[in-house]
Amino acid sequence: MQRVVERFELTQVEAHFSALGQNGFAPRQLLGLWLYASLIGLHQGTRLARALQTDCALRWLSGGHCISVAVLNRFRAQNAALFLAALEQTVRWAVEEGLVRTQELGIDSVRLRAHASRSQVRVHAQSLRRLKHLRALDVDALDASARQQHPRRVRKHQEVVRLCEQQGQASVVLSNPRAALMQFPGNGVHPGHRLTVVASGVTQRLVVGVLVTASGNDKGQLEGAMQQTRRVLHAAGVPLPVRLQVAGDSGYWSEEDLRFAAQHHAWVDVLLNPGPATGPLANKPGMLPREAFELQHASRAVVCPAGRPMRGPVRNRFDRCDVYFGEGCPTCPSRPRCTQARRRTFTVRWEYESLLEAMRTRMRQPDAKARYRQRMATVEPVFASLQHDMGFHRLSSRHPPTIDAEVFLKLLAHNVSRLLSRSRLFCVFVLFEAPAPPPASRPG
Repeated sequence: MQRVVERFELTQVEAHFSALGQNGFAPRQLLGLWLYASLIGLHQGTRLARALQTDCALRWLSGGHCISVAVLNRFRAQNAALFLAALEQTVRWAVEEGLVRTQELGIDSVRLRAHASRSQVRVHAQSLRRLKHLRALDVDALDASARQQHPRRVRKHQEVVRLCEQQGQASVVLSNPRAALMQFPGNGVHPGHRLTVVASGVTQRLVVGVLVTASGNDKGQLEGAMQQTRRVLHAAGVPLPVRLQVAGDSGYWSEEDLRFAAQHHAWVDVLLNPGPATGPLANKPGMLPREAFELQHASRAVVCPAGRPMRGPVRNRFDRCDVYFGEGCPTCPSRPRCTQARRRTFTVRWEYESLLEAMRTRMRQPDAKARYRQRMATVEPVFASLQHDMGFHRLSSRHPPTIDAEVFLKLLAHNVSRLLSRSRLFCVFVLFEAPAPPPASRPG
């Protein structure tokens, strides 16, 4: 650990430390201490300061000092840029040693609990309903107290609507601007952060790209994560003409992500797994699938499974799609398997359908299927390292700089652990390598 920390470039941070008694602990010492603490599951400054009093390994990394909580927390909160730069340095070392596989990239995300209370969550849809109710009230008929509070309540919900629309989110957390309401598996709905990670290599599983957002799902996260990954790899020594290949699950099966894959096909080959069918009839057995309808892109016409052209389109500007209506549905023998209404409606987003077909064509190729099967082994172990090995499930701060610092520090610890594991395995291989057989003696 100490040998790895000594390789990091900390000149700019060390310039803030003086010999006059201010900031008396060396940054390299504090960095090594936080990295080791992250790997053994100590994520709060209070717990780390308490462990420094009894843990010999931590005391050795700190140079024999019991560092205070304030010093530990201040160093972490002020050095998000340092942790990100160190993370990129580990990528550069991995590129120099030939450990980064640009054709074995995987992308996925994990939700982390935010440091925020449920009482500070505001939902866009609920505020819209509340505003509609408040505007419908007869203010003159209210009592004096309610009439006085009415303008304040309207302003409160107007501010929530403004914040949600400004940030493009379905909910906001007033006490934590980087968080939003999220559904956690088996644990209910809580304020959280979404951590999107791009990892490289089925064997090494090094983090080469990271994105921290408040998005409730993966839609639209592919472009930001891959642009940052390309920048990091180029800075690490990977030439720009090298074409990357990344695999993602059905969470990225959105129009924004598919459009990015089509427009930037020259430098990144995106492999996405199609998502499951959705809609009120998708999960009912015996119903005709969407593929039974013929889409004629040239004329923008739709033919139903009975071979009849559907009437339309009628533009739905809210959903940005075209709506088509069935002809002769009441007398059609296929109606029980097609719709439960009197007439079948069919919605199409033509650009999205073209992007879907292009991705399906790419995924039908044999090399795509073989590569995509490696996606889970590439990126999922990173989340297992964060949550299972380190026990990192929740952030301890609600301030944006500290949020970034915590996340970058954990990912840096993961990369350092992967580099250390590789060094240990190499040493074991050299130690136990079978000696060469002695040369055969010549007959005398």
